[in-house]
Formats: sequence, C-alpha cells, structure tokens
Amino acid sequence: MRQLYFSFAFLLFSFGTTFAQANFTIDGLYCVDAELTFKGPEADSWAWDFGDGNTSIEQNPIHSYQDSGIYIVNLSITIGGVNSSAIPRSIRIYRNPIPYFWADSISVSYSSYTRLFIDTSIFYNATDKFYWDFGDGNSFTSDTTLFQYKYGASGTYTVWHKVTDAKKCTDSISEIITIADVFTVPNVFSPNNDLINDQFIVTSNGVTQFTIDIYSRWGNRVFSRSGTEQIVWDGRLPNGTLVKPGTYFYVITPQNGSVTYEPETGFVTVFY
Repeated sequence: MRQLYFSFAFLLFSFGTTFAQANFTIDGLYCVDAELTFKGPEADSWAWDFGDGNTSIEQNPIHSYQDSGIYIVNLSITIGGVNSSAIPRSIRIYRNPIPYFWADSISVSYSSYTRLFIDTSIFYNATDKFYWDFGDGNSFTSDTTLFQYKYGASGTYTVWHKVTDAKKCTDSISEIITIADVFTVPNVFSPNNDLINDQFIVTSNGVTQFTIDIYSRWGNRVFSRSGTEQIVWDGRLPNGTLVKPGTYFYVITPQNGSVTYEPETGFVTVFY
C-alpha cells in the first residue's frame, strides 16, 4: 500500500479503506473584526467553511468575523484525487471593548493647562491596559482609569484613546479637545491695607505674555504692565499715590502673536 505524506496530515485505516485526515491551525486574536490566518496542509485543493456563511479555496486564507459568538470551522482538501475533511473545529469570537473617555476642565485648577482624563469604557472581559495619545507628541500607557495631564501650550489637540481587554481584543476612539488661554479678572477691590481684597490681581492660565492698561473715567491711563501668569495692581498711580474711589476701565491685550487668547475689556470698581 502506498502511503501519502503531507504536512499536518496523517493516515487512518478504517475497514480496509485508506484516506487522508487533514489538519489546520488558526493564528491571530479571536476578536470581532480581527484578522485570523487559517493555515491548511499541503494539498491539491482546499475548501474552507468559516461557519459564518463565508468560504475560501485558498490554502492559507485570512478571515475576520463581524459578530461575536461560537463558529464551527470546516476544511476539506484533495490530494491525488483523494478527498479528505478535517475534524470540525469550534472557535469563540469575543466582543471588543467599547472605548469612552472625557477630559474634565472643571475639577482641576484653571491656573494651568491641566485636564483630568477619565476613562468610562465598557469591557466585556477583564481590563488589560489603556493607551493614550494626547495629540501633542506625548503618549501614555497604564492600567488606570483616571489621571491628570498638563499640556505645554494652548491649542486644539486630537486625543486618541485605545483600550485592550484581557483577551487582547481592542478598539479606539478619538476626541478633539481645546486648551484655551483664560483670564481671571476681579471687578472690585479696596486698597485700604486691611489685608482683605487689597489688590487687583489678573491671572492667566497660559504662558503667553499679555499687557493690561487701566484708565480713569476721563481716559487717563493710571496703570500699565505686562506679564505672563499674573499681574497685580495695588491701586496706585505711577507716582505712588492711591487713585480716587470710582470705576476704572481696563484693556487686556495678548502679546507674542497669540491666537488663542481672547482680548478682554471691562470695568473694575475701587472703594475704600
């Protein structure tokens, strides 16, 4: 009797009949939409049935499943005119996690470009890891669902968030966030040295230089100064004397070509 040799196959003898029993392997992640490589033995022809209504006649086809569930994979081959079928193989395809996140600018200080990133993804298997790309050239991988990140400058950033579960199934999502320069300006102060609200303090959460000019009701400039994060006026004129009680008009102007600052004007009241 002539014996047939080929990879991943062996001979079975049943009631005097000889036929080849095929074998195959599957490489890849058993996740929805993930590409799986089905590897068949050396043969003259192949007929795959992936169990989801799709078929192939290639030796090593690549196939992905669109839905989670259990599928029965069958392979039939022919060698020298002899037909053979592999033992059906049951595989389970897992659902991918659903990524969600949000960047909170309320829970953190406005004195910086910090955002609190919170992951709210849905996992069907145990969590494995989180990957973040902040859109500014920096990335971060961890197993935490909550952390703070500080941007180095104002602007618009596309944040890419990828989640991977314990089955190595993965999915990602991206969101655009805006880091804006914001001025904080009081509308009243009393420079009477009682240690309560004695100064007019303008703060910015950015690093771009800005200038503040303050004018009296008659249009006389009583104060002018440039700074980056904070400018303080003690209510005094350039000659050192205190201004009179009343309402003063201010103009805040961003410098250095900033396009994210919004120029701001308004009124501040001085009383004693």
